[in-house]
Amino acid sequence: MDVKNCPRCNRIFIPQGGRRICPVCVKEEEKQFDKVREYLRDNPGAPLLMVIQETGVDEDTILHFIKEGRIEASQMSGASLQCDSCGAPITSGRYCNKCQEDLARDLQRLTGGAKEKTPAREIKNRPKDKMFTADLKE
Repeated sequence: MDVKNCPRCNRIFIPQGGRRICPVCVKEEEKQFDKVREYLRDNPGAPLLMVIQETGVDEDTILHFIKEGRIEASQMSGASLQCDSCGAPITSGRYCNKCQEDLARDLQRLTGGAKEKTPAREIKNRPKDKMFTADLKE
């Protein structure tokens, strides 16, 4: 059993489902996300600084929501993300479309090349596939 300290509140927790923070902080993050989502629904295109002021959610958390793809930078003015690989501007996630395609192609090449082709099974010397049953003695 792997036990970690939450990087936000320092509580001890058991990570589940790939979560990087404790369940208490996950609930708090969900509340913050709901605030930002509601504000952007009512005020589409609002500047990032206005979203921060009106919701009380810090910029890093809002940018984290954008990187997760939960909201898009295009929903608010002044919010910009850059591709982690090439630095091109993006609206959500971590990579631009070109870098995503390059990564997918590289991954496909690496995993495709790692698989060895299994030779076809020889069936010559095998008895024909039959089902055998045992007779019960009385």
